[in-house]
Amino acid sequence: MGENLGAAYTLKAGGDEISDQGEGGNIFTCTHDGKRLRRVATGFWNPFGVCVDPWDNVFATDNDPDSRPPCRLHHIVEGGNYGYQFRYGRSGLHPFVSWNGELPGTLPMLSGTGESPCDLMFYAPTTSATYSGLGAKWNGTLLVASWVDHRVESYRLKGKDGSFETESINLLEGGVDFRPVAFATAPDGALYVTDWVKRNYDLHGHGRVWKVSAKTPSEAPALKPYAGDDSAALVERILHGNAPSMDDALAWMKHPSRYIQHAATRRLAREGVLLRAMAGQAWGEEAIDSGVIVAAREAVWLEGDMMSPISRALILRSLAHPSDSVALLALKWIADKRLVEFRTAVEGRLSDPTLTPPVYYGTLTTLARLESAEANETDIIKRLRQEFQDERLPFARRRLALEIFPDRDRYLPVMEVIKLLETASAEVKPWLVHYIGTMRDVKRQEVLRKLALDDGETDEVRMAALAHAMFEPGDAKALATLALGVKRSDAMRRAALQSLQGMKLDETLTGLLNDIDHLALKPYVRRVLGQDFVSTNRPPLTDPARWAPYLRAVSGQADVANGRQVFLSPKLGGCAACHRIEALGSTAGPDLTSIAAVSKVSGEQLLESILQPNRNVAPRYESFNILTADGQTRLAFQLHERGGTHTYIDIGGNTFDVKIEGLIKREPLPVSIMPEGLVSRLTDEEVRDLMAYLESLGD
Repeated sequence: MGENLGAAYTLKAGGDEISDQGEGGNIFTCTHDGKRLRRVATGFWNPFGVCVDPWDNVFATDNDPDSRPPCRLHHIVEGGNYGYQFRYGRSGLHPFVSWNGELPGTLPMLSGTGESPCDLMFYAPTTSATYSGLGAKWNGTLLVASWVDHRVESYRLKGKDGSFETESINLLEGGVDFRPVAFATAPDGALYVTDWVKRNYDLHGHGRVWKVSAKTPSEAPALKPYAGDDSAALVERILHGNAPSMDDALAWMKHPSRYIQHAATRRLAREGVLLRAMAGQAWGEEAIDSGVIVAAREAVWLEGDMMSPISRALILRSLAHPSDSVALLALKWIADKRLVEFRTAVEGRLSDPTLTPPVYYGTLTTLARLESAEANETDIIKRLRQEFQDERLPFARRRLALEIFPDRDRYLPVMEVIKLLETASAEVKPWLVHYIGTMRDVKRQEVLRKLALDDGETDEVRMAALAHAMFEPGDAKALATLALGVKRSDAMRRAALQSLQGMKLDETLTGLLNDIDHLALKPYVRRVLGQDFVSTNRPPLTDPARWAPYLRAVSGQADVANGRQVFLSPKLGGCAACHRIEALGSTAGPDLTSIAAVSKVSGEQLLESILQPNRNVAPRYESFNILTADGQTRLAFQLHERGGTHTYIDIGGNTFDVKIEGLIKREPLPVSIMPEGLVSRLTDEEVRDLMAYLESLGD
């Protein structure tokens, strides 16, 4: 069952009933005669296809994840939560929502799939004397029908960490009028595929059925169990083995795999004595404290939704936990079940000076849910607007509202943010200018231009504006004057030179800039004047190992502030077009805030991702070569989908919408929207400083 637009429902089978509302899509099971109905898993947008392999493993495709593409292929396990709940909005950006196992207690996708995965099949026909089905390459794989991408995908599985890893190839791909929907196999192994043909949903009568088979009969390939590690045995031991010790439970919950953690919390929920002992103390480790609250919530559900004193104490302790993930689990428990007895404690979190944006968002959501079971994303956004507009609140609290606004360019008028500049302190004003600069409303440009050229503003504010402003031809003299000002700071002169890129200069300004003899500014001057500005000794992009010592040898000290400027400026790195840091930028790509600390990414890996962005691209961040009805072909990354409209961002950082009926062809490419050769437009100092900035995020 899909997410159902959050409507209340009751599902009946035999004498069993399941009722719920707003929890997201579900997978249920019952016996062949309609008895013993139960929910197997939840947290989907739309689990369109479900299948079972010969070893009783269950798989599903999850269609239309709105603003968090791609569509997902899942390994379904009993009690699995795959992260999505309609009650927390369709944007998919809420901290209570998880698309790839980001939150404790939720499970990650096996793989991203093509758009609109309408059906799923485990292909392994029985042996037949006249077998004419697919060969060994395809036998024992999962087949997925991608309606939008005109193809049938094949996923070969390999056991890993209590679940599987996948390797995908296309079985077949058609033209613009091939839109596969459903599968069936014949006794001889032939594959049948239904084809909707047209790109609209009208009952047009043009549907087709295709048969895919071998040209000549052969012996059916033998079906082999999945290769891989022995983690399935560990899952079996956790779920069904002897009663675990506390050391067992601790080790399982600290396992890096979400599937092993899931098995551990399910078992712990059924070990009452052990769970009570573990829930009665604060462990001080995020993995354990989050595992305990996940297990406790399931135990409460098993016991009939009765809250014990231990559960109440656990929720209160978790609510005040320094880890965002643990605090969010407590808030989500309260919000899901509308536990009004915790309202005072929840309200107390709003006055916490250490409050982070995700916990702030979760707190406001929980309060909205305690007031009304009908509270939805629109209501929560309304609360955020009220907080942002409330002049009685300290700026730190209003800034939190700014930081977590979902789809800020849709819901937040840029002029309302600009108004904040009038009362913002000198300390926060530069961040606010960067925030305005990363919004898309063209109304921001005149404000940014004036700030950049205003001699009455601080250098910090002017440099922030210089990073984003689009200047007029007549501004060249003012910018050149900033760059020439010997009494200005090096940082300000450098920012002015960075903003002069691409501007037409007359002979006088060209001569004056060419005469700048400050060694540290020379590369920037040469770039403005169209001269060679990088050393001929630069290593090739294909040799990241040589880049690290090369950058260390660049004269001067690394400047983190300049690295931040490079990251945010569209004229320099342009990274904020897809990535977000310090709540600045886009959510299209991975949020890089504290990436070095959270993801344990080394400096060498960061450098490689900048030099060779296409070397390791996660499936959810692959780009598409799309052909639209107006004849345009563009390389783009999908940001989100609303109804029948896809929103993409192209390689230049420009966003555009495509109606699904206007999407002629969409070819997935294993490349990043981040351009190869990004560093070719940066000076050696800028590359070094960008690296220093990214590495500083882990401090």
